[in-house]
Amino acid sequence: MKKLAIISEFNPFHNGHKYLLDKAKEDLACDLAISFMSGDFVQRGEAAIVDKFTRAKTAVENGFDLVIEMPNFISLQAAEFFALKSLEILDKMEIDYLCFGIERLDERDFLDKAKIVINNDNFINQELKQYLANGISYTKALNSAISKLVGDDFISANNILALEYMKAIDKLKSKIIPYPICRVGSLNKDKTINDKFYASSTAIRNNISGDISKLMPRTSFKNFSNFFKNYDRINDEFFYKIFTYKLIVEKKAMTDIIGYEEGIENHLIKLVDRNRTFEDFINEATSLRYTKSRVRRIILNYILDNSFKLNYIDVHFIRILAYNKKATKIFNNFNDKVDIVINKADSKILDQNNFKIYEKMINSSNLYNLAIGREINYDYIHNNKPFK
Repeated sequence: MKKLAIISEFNPFHNGHKYLLDKAKEDLACDLAISFMSGDFVQRGEAAIVDKFTRAKTAVENGFDLVIEMPNFISLQAAEFFALKSLEILDKMEIDYLCFGIERLDERDFLDKAKIVINNDNFINQELKQYLANGISYTKALNSAISKLVGDDFISANNILALEYMKAIDKLKSKIIPYPICRVGSLNKDKTINDKFYASSTAIRNNISGDISKLMPRTSFKNFSNFFKNYDRINDEFFYKIFTYKLIVEKKAMTDIIGYEEGIENHLIKLVDRNRTFEDFINEATSLRYTKSRVRRIILNYILDNSFKLNYIDVHFIRILAYNKKATKIFNNFNDKVDIVINKADSKILDQNNFKIYEKMINSSNLYNLAIGREINYDYIHNNKPFK
């Protein structure tokens, strides 16, 4: 059985996601489409606009057969580790194709340039050191080094993440075949809506009070709208208050938290002490050294107590958020390399380290539940039966 996977956030699920999936299925003629999706917190260090179960349900309704929750310690990391740990899990599942979006280049050109970057790792590292020595931020330094090798048209957040997927496949010596598909109608960085049917997730989130119904599949817009009828809107101030309490009152150390580097703890304490709102805090915290996403991620990792030690755990289970009956036919095929967790009782089969990661996923959801005004441990009472 041929399997394709898409690493996703679906924040929210829009027409561009539907296009990516439909084209991948048409081109590759695979038997099963799998989404490896961030849970309630995404890689930019933000809470998802709607919860993981709503987004997973939407994905299955629009063509996916199986949606797997990404452990939050993976989703709340920079692109390199985000990609590597995701591919480690997908490799255990013996995925055949990893499909992902790219932009500004055609698929063949992207693959050729990505291979040049991967094969010239020493050059990239030497250039990177020189740029960093001149006080340039890591992200800008890396982009400059890559641009020097393959040109400016390669540089975008979308393409750099896609490159990290390919680097991870190469590092793991995985048999997974990368399959890029060029975006249509919008760029990932777009903050405004510039097309009748296609917009970036950011643009949609920025315009949720406007008419966004044509930018999303019908079921996606319906699920999206229903979520806001039942739950509170996410507010950054909620997380900022928890962060402030733990940092200033509880004085919990930050040194073993994912994303920590020497000096950042004292820097953030000073900023929290003089900024009462999250907006003021994040504006002052953002710099060449510390990007907004990086600061946001460390706040959430700190609240959730995500230690860097989690990075060394061999994750060998998959937490299933949504699936159809076709997906159940392959569950037994995974048992050699990954355990399957659908409901709470399934977690009893996990070893101590993997159960710890599962608990972290539940804790992350409970933090989100508190923010939106939903009952604690909703994960345990959610009806997780297969869709037709």
